[in-house]
Amino acid sequence: MKKHVKKVVSALVAATLMLSLAACGGKSDSGSSSDGGDSKDKVKIVVMPKVVGIDYYNAVQKGVDQASEELADVAEITWQGPTEGTVDKQIEMLETIIPTKPDVICIAANDPDAIQPTLEKAQKEGIKVVSWDADANVRDIFVNLVDYTVFGNAVIDSLASQIGEEGEVAIITTTFTATNQVLWIEAIEARIAEKYPNIKIVDTREAGEDTQKANTLASDLMKTYPDLKGIIALGAPNLPGAVDAVVSANKTGQVIVAGNSTPNTMKPYLEDGSIRDVQLWSAPDHGYLTVYTAYQLATEGVEEGKAFSAGQMGEFTPEKDEISISIGLPLVEFTKDNVGDYDF
Repeated sequence: MKKHVKKVVSALVAATLMLSLAACGGKSDSGSSSDGGDSKDKVKIVVMPKVVGIDYYNAVQKGVDQASEELADVAEITWQGPTEGTVDKQIEMLETIIPTKPDVICIAANDPDAIQPTLEKAQKEGIKVVSWDADANVRDIFVNLVDYTVFGNAVIDSLASQIGEEGEVAIITTTFTATNQVLWIEAIEARIAEKYPNIKIVDTREAGEDTQKANTLASDLMKTYPDLKGIIALGAPNLPGAVDAVVSANKTGQVIVAGNSTPNTMKPYLEDGSIRDVQLWSAPDHGYLTVYTAYQLATEGVEEGKAFSAGQMGEFTPEKDEISISIGLPLVEFTKDNVGDYDF
């Protein structure tokens, strides 16, 4: 796992937040082994992504698996998610998980409102809830991927610098309901209003976590808006789809693409100049930190201002938020010069 040059930590706790201890056992299908200790004495943690099988969450799972191996004597971790990136599928899975009484459920919510009653049910059963990747309305702690404003600013600043700070741009998002997507777009819009008055967002479309759909949408956007100068593609599977559409239309350099995706996916595009830079954070670190945070929550609890150890990543100190606490990761800008330094 790549070490951070520096740790950026932001975190919050509601004034009335009370975090208690919990422990119970279960089985792990996250790829880690648990040979030592009695299964009944281990903390049981379920980690659920928005969808399984895409590059970003495969990278996150690497970090989950590493943390699982390190905590094998004291915790059992289950990586379990839907094959379709919908909240309905997440709810279906949670309804089967809750009766097994894990200590902690870690959820990347596809829709914070729709999933709220199910998470409330989990908490009533004594299960701690950790939100990660995309926040939920109901949770004890949020393991954020990166500060929303920092990310939104970085994406639009990159695009603006390449299109001359003016012109029509469009956004391809995953869903209109996922908290991270909503807040990223709000940050982008605020940055445009503050710094780039001559940039106009002409359209925002939803692709899910689907490279081919993002490709189709990007192609259609360029036809619908012949003066389009830029596309922001949010969501790791969507960025390569948008770049491929621009390349296929022979508009590389005319229509600039910016967004987030994994370095292994974007390496060929960075190296051949199809895209200048890609914004992201360490996806394996995200999974690793989520597991260690869940374990801390279940065993000793988390408190505002009280640092806890996240294994090889070092210490993280919670700070205040209106819901509970949140910890985030540093943003990384991948370019052709540094993309080879990362492997996920």
